[in-house]
Amino acid sequence: MPSLQKYIPTTIYTIYSECLRRGRFPKKWEKVKIVPITKPGKENSTEVTKYRPISLINVAGKVMEKLLTNRIMHHVYRNELLNGNQYGFTPQKSAIDAAVVIKEYLEEALREGKIAIIVTFDVEGAFDSAWWPNIIVTLQDFKCPKNLYNLAINYLSERTAIISTNNIQI
Repeated sequence: MPSLQKYIPTTIYTIYSECLRRGRFPKKWEKVKIVPITKPGKENSTEVTKYRPISLINVAGKVMEKLLTNRIMHHVYRNELLNGNQYGFTPQKSAIDAAVVIKEYLEEALREGKIAIIVTFDVEGAFDSAWWPNIIVTLQDFKCPKNLYNLAINYLSERTAIISTNNIQI
């Protein structure tokens, strides 16, 4: 009798392939458990901001999430859909590269006797507050393959989270 272990890789591959092909993210994989962790040095604070929420997602869901992200990003890079001035989340580009470009721009402006102004901002919790309808519209504008577009819609809809602290779950 053949060993079950022989069939596990094929079964797992088939499950993920079908999720990608059909554009379906299994609901069981979407459930997230949020655990608040106290930030270092803030143990005695009474502020709610002393906590860093850690989202624990089903391992199978995390793998599916990574497959979806990688395939979308492959589409975006292959079709050169990002602005050339984007440095975050771009392979082979970093904050240092962005700083070098700004430095060179300022040096040139100063050499030419021009006035240069830099305005920067940091959006706190940008990922936590990403507007999902805009993500979907952008995927559509980028002509994302239909299966990935449908998978993203399915992934972003009807998500559930359980906040767990001490012996309390909400």
